[in-house]
Amino acid sequence: MTTYSIFGAGPGGLYTAWRLADSAAAGDTIEFYDWGQYRFGGDDNGTRAAAGRICTYHYQNDPRNAYIEVGGMRYLEWDGTPDGSGHRLVTTVIDRVGLTGESVPFRTTTNPLFFLRARNFYSNDIDRNHPAPYNTADGLSARPPDDALAYVAGAAIDPALKPDTRARQCAFYRSARLPATYTSHVFQPRQRLRDIGYWNLLADVLGNEGYDYADDGGGYTSNVINWNSADALIYNGEFAPGGSFKTLKTGYSSLFARMFERVRSACAERGVRFEWHPGERLHSITAPGGVVTYRTASRGRPDHPGPARTTDHAFLALPPQSLDLVADASRYAGVEGDVLNAGKVPLYRESVIKQPSYKIAMFFAREWWKDSRFPPHLVGDGGATENVFGPTITDTALRQIYYFGDNGANKDRPVYGLLASYDDERFVKFWAELELGPEVDREIPRTRDLQPLHGPRRATASMVGMLRALLARVHYGPDADASSVPEPLETVFMDWGLNPFGAGYHAWAAHYDICDVMQRVRKPSLLTDGPDASIYIVGSAYSNDQAWVEGAFCTAESVLNDFFGLAPLIDTSTYPLICGCDGPAAAS
Repeated sequence: MTTYSIFGAGPGGLYTAWRLADSAAAGDTIEFYDWGQYRFGGDDNGTRAAAGRICTYHYQNDPRNAYIEVGGMRYLEWDGTPDGSGHRLVTTVIDRVGLTGESVPFRTTTNPLFFLRARNFYSNDIDRNHPAPYNTADGLSARPPDDALAYVAGAAIDPALKPDTRARQCAFYRSARLPATYTSHVFQPRQRLRDIGYWNLLADVLGNEGYDYADDGGGYTSNVINWNSADALIYNGEFAPGGSFKTLKTGYSSLFARMFERVRSACAERGVRFEWHPGERLHSITAPGGVVTYRTASRGRPDHPGPARTTDHAFLALPPQSLDLVADASRYAGVEGDVLNAGKVPLYRESVIKQPSYKIAMFFAREWWKDSRFPPHLVGDGGATENVFGPTITDTALRQIYYFGDNGANKDRPVYGLLASYDDERFVKFWAELELGPEVDREIPRTRDLQPLHGPRRATASMVGMLRALLARVHYGPDADASSVPEPLETVFMDWGLNPFGAGYHAWAAHYDICDVMQRVRKPSLLTDGPDASIYIVGSAYSNDQAWVEGAFCTAESVLNDFFGLAPLIDTSTYPLICGCDGPAAAS
């Protein structure tokens, strides 16, 4: 009889459980732990929707009402062909659990509204006679901001390379170099791209004004930080205006609720014992003599570990911040088999950058933005007008705005959802200081504020006032005030930078061979001189699809394929789940 212990019920943990439920033998046990208490359906007393950094929030917490995604919200659909692009595992899982009929487009506008440097304008307005308000070189301000990133890619990617497939992209990450024609006082021709910070590269090619235009106009500061240039040059091609994503009309959280339901039913049918432990966190884990030994702690007393237990296999479906919290429990204890703190494991755990993210959802009685002075141009590729969500892009603390509208099942009382702030990196602290009202002192240290586990929190009047003031400038002009925007029916926020997530998403750091990290961090004992230990790390952070559910699914599938012998769920011959270390060189 084998025991599989899964810690973390986000996408990576759920995928692991879903696959094991169909492959474990009768009499085996799947133990499933999570610090949070997700609503997986039924009378489970969950405090928020499933799961991990996915969280669908319905107006007034009523699943019949309109909703907004306050976590991850979309995926790239795969058409099922060998050469097709898209997220193959997410698409396959949605089909396998019977949700394909709920999949709908999540389109983005081809002509986004901008509010940059106190000017309101549309992408299609930008030309030589009406440049964006940035003093850029090479006429870049006369082109949309995404062109700035394309301009850098043109300068930094050797034209002989064509990283147009997943396998070629992996080779590119590992060995691509600047072209021989690259001219700079900072970087040398033929220098490895993985050793160059992306912010450094952007500043070198674009200058300060060009960098600011790419940052402000791109909408994601997280995309232009100083991360691994080899990865950044590929990744930033996924967010071009007019891009067509997919989501679920029942909310993205419904996928993970369905997966949990399937895990339970499959275990019951196959005689596999399933133990669900909500509100219980992994406190510490070691492997003395190769025996996996762990302690858990309750949600109410997360710093007080329970008795030591052993398991045959442990899956740490945890983001880097949670891994750090677990590793810290044994870091200075001098215990035998401290795998997470041994050898190169800390070096590899720190190969990714934690990127804070903040989302604020507002619900209104009417779609006032449609009648504003500067309404969003909600038209996608091919003139599509249905399921076009935005974005509007600003250099204010709002950063990006998405228009969810009335998407609830309850049509008796229409309510219109607005993702009023989709923010990362720069302005997270701006909003954090508006979370508490006047005459209120902070009583909980931020390191112990576990808001993302509990779910979205109601905004203060101060936060709502700031949101209305900024929205007024975006949609009515720089001199408009908050009175232009009606009072919302409800406003809630989610701060993903808080524990235990510590970030909304992650990015590979420079000066790492990310292909090597992907391969070896999955089983940390491979990075130590100690005995083999059946402890595995899965999740999107150390993947080829960071910030996407696909990354979590792919790392979990790769572990099950490579270390447990499960047959791949999809054909991986043209779609490597993670990058290998023995692929062809992208450049010598």
